[in-house]
Amino acid sequence: MPQLNPCPWIFILLISSSWAAYDHYRLPSSLEPLHYNLRILTHLNSTDQRFEGSVKIDILARESTRNITLHVAFLKIEEERTSLSFKQETNSITSIETNELYNFYILHLSQELEKDQIYQLEMHFAANLNDSLSGYYKSNFTDAITKEVHHLAVTQFSPTFARQAFPCFDEPSWKSTFNITLGYHRDYTGLSGTPVIECQKHGSLENYIWCDHETLLKTSTYLVAYSVHDLKNAATIAGDTRNRVTFRNWMQQKLLDQDMISMEIAPKLLGFYENLFQIDFPLRKIDQLTVPTHRFTAMENWGLVTYNEERLPQNQGDFLQQQKDMTASTVAHEYAHQWFGNLVTMKWWNDLWLKEGPSTYFAYLALDGLQPEWTRGERFIARDLANFFEKDSNATVPAISKDVKNPTEILGQFTEYVYQKGALTMRMLHKMLGEEAFFQGIRSFLRRYYLGNVSQGDLWQSFQEVALQKGIISDKLNLSSVMDSWTLQGGYPLVTLIRDYQTGRITINQNRFLKGNDMVINSSCWWVPLTFVRQNLPDFNRTSPQFWLECPSITKVIELSDLPTSDEWIILNPQVGNIFRVNYDEQNWHLLKETLKNDPNFGGIHKLNRAQLVDDILALAAGNIHKYDKACDLLDYLKNERDFLPWQRAVGILNRLGALLTGEDARKFKLYMQKLLLPLYKRFPKLSGITESTPAIKDIHFAHFVYTQACRYNVDDCTSQVKTLTLSHRNGSRDKLPLNFQKVAYCSFLEEGGDEEFQEIFGLFQNSTNATQRRIWASSLGCTRDFKNFEKLLNLTLQSDEKPISDCYVLAVETALSRDALVSSTGDYILSHAKVTGEKFKKRELTGLLLSLVRNFQSPEKVEELKERLRDIKQFEEPLKKAIDQVKINQKWQKDCSDDFSKALGQRI
Repeated sequence: MPQLNPCPWIFILLISSSWAAYDHYRLPSSLEPLHYNLRILTHLNSTDQRFEGSVKIDILARESTRNITLHVAFLKIEEERTSLSFKQETNSITSIETNELYNFYILHLSQELEKDQIYQLEMHFAANLNDSLSGYYKSNFTDAITKEVHHLAVTQFSPTFARQAFPCFDEPSWKSTFNITLGYHRDYTGLSGTPVIECQKHGSLENYIWCDHETLLKTSTYLVAYSVHDLKNAATIAGDTRNRVTFRNWMQQKLLDQDMISMEIAPKLLGFYENLFQIDFPLRKIDQLTVPTHRFTAMENWGLVTYNEERLPQNQGDFLQQQKDMTASTVAHEYAHQWFGNLVTMKWWNDLWLKEGPSTYFAYLALDGLQPEWTRGERFIARDLANFFEKDSNATVPAISKDVKNPTEILGQFTEYVYQKGALTMRMLHKMLGEEAFFQGIRSFLRRYYLGNVSQGDLWQSFQEVALQKGIISDKLNLSSVMDSWTLQGGYPLVTLIRDYQTGRITINQNRFLKGNDMVINSSCWWVPLTFVRQNLPDFNRTSPQFWLECPSITKVIELSDLPTSDEWIILNPQVGNIFRVNYDEQNWHLLKETLKNDPNFGGIHKLNRAQLVDDILALAAGNIHKYDKACDLLDYLKNERDFLPWQRAVGILNRLGALLTGEDARKFKLYMQKLLLPLYKRFPKLSGITESTPAIKDIHFAHFVYTQACRYNVDDCTSQVKTLTLSHRNGSRDKLPLNFQKVAYCSFLEEGGDEEFQEIFGLFQNSTNATQRRIWASSLGCTRDFKNFEKLLNLTLQSDEKPISDCYVLAVETALSRDALVSSTGDYILSHAKVTGEKFKKRELTGLLLSLVRNFQSPEKVEELKERLRDIKQFEEPLKKAIDQVKINQKWQKDCSDDFSKALGQRI
């Protein structure tokens, strides 16, 4: 018998202060869970919100062993009822150990487990429903009419939170089948990933029932889900799939008459992916559960997809088009996960990108496949490229596949960077292999590892086989070596192309591109696919590699079979299918510039390549490789550019440079931006008439961008147009000011106004119950010039216990930090309240705040002050490192490049 605690219920983190003998971060491979029988009884009284349950786990002994190691966290285990049986014989437990770092719960046994035999472990447990949005957690909402508070419970097990809900082998590689039985008061609804088989009365609790659910197919613990709630089903919809999967949509009463994006698009997405991957979705139903509070935006659980109500706008009504697009992308992402992550799962969290990258990329393809006229996927790819080239030029950027050892490190993998670079990595494969081979490889991969686990090498191998079969690569090329060079290290190369205009030979070399021009001292290298496009044959759809720049080789001499003439340009990397920068020789840059400036069709150069040419030339100037005069010379072509993507990239980079300028340099920069933006602004309708000529959905982002930047730099009549628009709206005009343009209007309104104008918008913010509208008011309030007024908003949002309100603090601060009038006072406020800010917000939000704060920092004194004021605040340790890295880059640019930049501006105003 085990050594029992005098109290049968024991809180496991207090069980022992000793470390277990086994303390490797991964579970031992000696045991394999085959099946879980899980029973959970949930109590949701207003004063009693807890759960209790039992689990029976069928365990295969893959090797002989005398202990069982599994995961338990924050659970009370009833040790007296813990048992291990084999063919009705009991194997007694002699002692128990715990490892707090890895959440291990280790049972030492009196008898050795025999290899290849199956045992059943039974454990009983209980815990309070927590409010940490992890494990099995509680949430609530207040009925808008009755004011009654409704309680509910829902799970969030990804990545390592299933262990907070029941004892389990909580690693993605241990896939098992599950039978789930939920107990709860009959006034509630219980959901799991599978339909209910039958319900029966609870044996002793009045009005309580037990409901058995069908067996859930083989799955990882992080994808198991269940909930007890009294939400309403807005609609039951038969999906557009071969199995006619049934969708139910659960939400608060107040949302029932709204057209939720998830309701409309989810069935279409599931059908789209079935056709794309040619593998049927294996479940019979999906419940979409929109909950008041959620740790993430959404979660792809098998059969029970959960959404964060705050971040899931309706399809109709007062919601920003940007939010609608992001929501559609989220839903598309969760349903791509049904194949990448759910059906085929990574073996360990180091390869998180292996589910997040494909799901992100296929979501983009799905959005453009279902609604091509909106070009949403293309815009998301352009955004990811811009973010990648900016972030990955930092020397400290991590690889997307890296070892993680404990729950904190695992959770830290879930970054926007991993999702976006993972998506670009998948896109690279798509462009390299071509449509047919890429999807043949994807389908082969999914079929081969159906309901199994993989590492990234398994994905490479599937593509290798198809590429060899179709003759796309030679048998000497190892695709694993190629792709590992992109996933196992951070950063990217600058590929330099030098043409010999007499012989036609091209010399190619690579160096890692780093901000601060440290490329010479870095020895990183990549396998770089090389594809060329020539001016007289501008085929940007041919993206398969013609050559390879191998690693560790850094230089290659190429002779093209179809030699370009000396007076035509060549471009490397059509559609920016591969994630590297390119620097051309002087003549080739000149040829490109002349075509962009003088050809109405820009020589047929793809819009993504035009955006990248702008990005590359500005990055090369910032690295002191080219002069800013040359960069600005190329930017002159923008007066003819009619596509959003190059404009967005160019102005985004220029705005970051402008933030570093002061005095006369800042004045010149403003004049330059006015001149640059004026032709673009004049091509758009007057802002005062926006209510009568609302842009098409696909053009809303471009229009919002143009009006925002034009008013920011006082271009032409933009600010007077804003005044006309806001006056008309405030005076009761029947034409409603479109939500997508309210921030543009009210930002200028507040910037030009005083106390009265601030109090008006602040009052609207305080009285609004519409989350989207409230976020617009908060962001607009950051445009005021009076910090004493702005401080009222900061105090209100920072001190609020309501997360939707406190989130508005970040929005307001980010606006204020981008405007000269408030930047100093707002920065001081952030640092003065750093302790409470660190406790209130996630690391990602804190990093964003600090990076915005140091946007124009250059002096060593500022850095020392920053370090001193954030000293000993643990939450700011990592964000502070990133902020200091940014300041160093600012300082180097100021020292090496600011005079050159200012001189180039002066020649153009």
